[in-house]
Amino acid sequence: MSKQTKQLPARKHRNTLLTIALVIVLLHGFLMTAIFWTVRPDVERNLGNVAVWVMLLSSVADVVAAIAMWYWKRWGIYLYGLAAIGAAVVAVLASGDLFLLFGALLPAIIVLYIVTMQREKFE
Repeated sequence: MSKQTKQLPARKHRNTLLTIALVIVLLHGFLMTAIFWTVRPDVERNLGNVAVWVMLLSSVADVVAAIAMWYWKRWGIYLYGLAAIGAAVVAVLASGDLFLLFGALLPAIIVLYIVTMQREKFE
């Protein structure tokens, strides 16, 4: 009897730069939450609890996006982009400081650039 052999898909190799970028995705969510948490009393007074929920969802989305991108899912790229924009909007509304906009979006832009260099590997 002969066994049928299954053709396994080629294993995708993640380079060091992409691995670092995915770690940055995780750290970005935690860092933006920490920054936001310091200005939370002002935000709740001015914007209400909606901003707190948006920031919380953005942080969870960062973690989910990092995991999805680790497993080569293309929707993780889009989720991370949306989460970064949501975090940036809330940070600017909370503080009124455009410096936080750059702090929120610059790492996201760098990470998304690194990820899109290998976008053909994503499913």
